[in-house]
Amino acid sequence: MAAMDVDRPAALEAQCKAHPELSELQDQLAKYFSTKLYHQLTKTLLAYLASPPFKQASVAGELVEFFDGFIKPLESKLDKVKFVQILGIICKVQEPAKALEIIAPFEESAAKHRDSKFLWQALRSDKLVLKGDMDAAKELLDGLRKEIADAYEVDALIQSEFHKTHASLWKALGRPQDFYKSSILYLSFTPTASIPEEERPRLAFEVGCAALIAQEEFNFGELLQQEVMTTLAGSEYEWIQDLLHAFGEGKFDMFDAACAKHRAKLDATPELKQAENTVLRPKMCALALMELAFHKPKKQRRLTFSEIADHCRVGPKEVEFLVMKAMCANLIRGQIDEVEGLVMVTWVKPRILDTRRIDMMRERMDQWAVQTGLLLEHLEEMTPELLDRVLSHPAVRGSTWRLRDNPPDRAIRTQFGAR
Repeated sequence: MAAMDVDRPAALEAQCKAHPELSELQDQLAKYFSTKLYHQLTKTLLAYLASPPFKQASVAGELVEFFDGFIKPLESKLDKVKFVQILGIICKVQEPAKALEIIAPFEESAAKHRDSKFLWQALRSDKLVLKGDMDAAKELLDGLRKEIADAYEVDALIQSEFHKTHASLWKALGRPQDFYKSSILYLSFTPTASIPEEERPRLAFEVGCAALIAQEEFNFGELLQQEVMTTLAGSEYEWIQDLLHAFGEGKFDMFDAACAKHRAKLDATPELKQAENTVLRPKMCALALMELAFHKPKKQRRLTFSEIADHCRVGPKEVEFLVMKAMCANLIRGQIDEVEGLVMVTWVKPRILDTRRIDMMRERMDQWAVQTGLLLEHLEEMTPELLDRVLSHPAVRGSTWRLRDNPPDRAIRTQFGAR
């Protein structure tokens, strides 16, 4: 039977009249509905609802009619998680109150399956955030977080939606540190291709801003390696890349150049403008200190106060405070000698290495290998003389051990109690 000859439900027929440009997908929906191939029908539904016409708020009522007339009667036939996923697409263009009204009747049926329950709770939390009911959203998300943590092999889709909703909550509450952490987790569970193309640059910009103004965030390498950050190129948010790379490198010259070049954009972004002197510059000082210590050979990490002041753009009296702050943030470890005006750095917080830093580490490994080889040669040269001195020791000469039965290395180990 040809797809065009299949009887279509009224709701699907209405879609055919409203969107003739989607006739191919509509024919497939009719075919799979008629033949009861519900797996294929689910996949086609997801593809159909992802079409451009359904991304506008103007189709909100039309989507509800299509859902009520065609999708909702199939609830028992479709995969539980996929059904909630479809429910989320229908609700995306609805007003929050209307979305909550649509979601509510499916709480009991979703609760019968673990993952569909998790996804339904994440969906409800998202709409509560959009409605402005932060307390209810936070309570629901806190409970969901514990359930997901205790569960085994939770689907990546659920993890993605949970962290996305959590990020939206922190954004609404004005908590950039938590927003950044949740966003990074969201991106780790979400293929970039599944994020609507038109949303990617804005998402990358918001996450980048959060990383910059979050007082406790110093690891920019992880952010810069995210695939979504490449979508900033060619967008209206491209300028923030210069700032992010400056922080990733820990170089004040790059930071000052980026601020000067993009001054108008910086001033037009309230969260960055307000944080420029209170967060951005102090954070750059700390990152510059880390970079200074990292470039020093491990045995030569003795930094003078004047060296730190020049490199980190701080006054001589501010050096000690900067170092203490970096130590409190666990960026470096070491000792401060106020009398000599020195900082002995014993440890620098690990960072994600770019190509340049990897080359630096390779050079250090090569130097270490050379030094180790020289030490080995020196020990080999000293071995005969060392062995003669040991064998001439009175304790060894007076021993009844016979070298024929006990080779020198074994005799020495036994004589002096080594194991």
